[in-house]
Amino acid sequence: MRKQFVLLFAFVCFAGFVFGQINTDKKPRMSSTYIKDPGNGSRINFGVTFAPTISWMYDHTPGYEKDGVASGMRYGLNLNVNLTRKKNFYFSTGLFAEHCGGKMTFLDNVPVGAIGIADSTPTRRTYRSIYLTIPTGVTLKTNSINNFFICGNAGLMHSFNLKASSTDKYTFGDEVWSRQTIDSQEAALFKEAFYIGTGFEYSLTANTRVGMMVNYVQTFTNYFKGKGKAQNSFSKVDQRANLGYVEIALNINFF
Repeated sequence: MRKQFVLLFAFVCFAGFVFGQINTDKKPRMSSTYIKDPGNGSRINFGVTFAPTISWMYDHTPGYEKDGVASGMRYGLNLNVNLTRKKNFYFSTGLFAEHCGGKMTFLDNVPVGAIGIADSTPTRRTYRSIYLTIPTGVTLKTNSINNFFICGNAGLMHSFNLKASSTDKYTFGDEVWSRQTIDSQEAALFKEAFYIGTGFEYSLTANTRVGMMVNYVQTFTNYFKGKGKAQNSFSKVDQRANLGYVEIALNINFF
């Protein structure tokens, strides 16, 4: 995890240097392209974001293995505070709903009706959670390149679990049994993650841009509650896992 923080810090420093070189106050070259956005930024702008995601779990529990990915989404309102004279450097935050999860395979003790308990049963479980997420980070943008703007962002996502669920499939011999999705009490209330990504914006008018960012996100807190509150019933060990996911954030911003 220390390497990831070092990479995040290095990205911000390098991006700041590159954007600083790009955005010096030199006289613009003549161009036949009509520049819709002159680049003079207001103090605050806001927008909306919708981001399809693909998420997975990094397991840290003995006997657990990752078992594929889960689709999800993040959507909500973004707020950007301009830190420069032009539209180049922002403090970014907002309010979002975030749906994500992952799939794991492991051995578990499974209740089987009136028969009793089936010990050490191969189990495939899909975890899903809904979070209220508030990001805090920085966004950097170049000057206009024929009405396109190259962007980069990095920061943290602070999330509160609103609802969690799990769905199991069990293997008994050659038969696969499934169980309906149930509410889960094992997921942690708080999730902390870092994000980093790059993309572009396109100017529709002087005050409106549409854009796309591709972000990588990874948590550095345990998905589960731990300390005896989320244990495997077969091995009796506390469950530990981190979430990782990739999102394609589609946004429209109003300046």
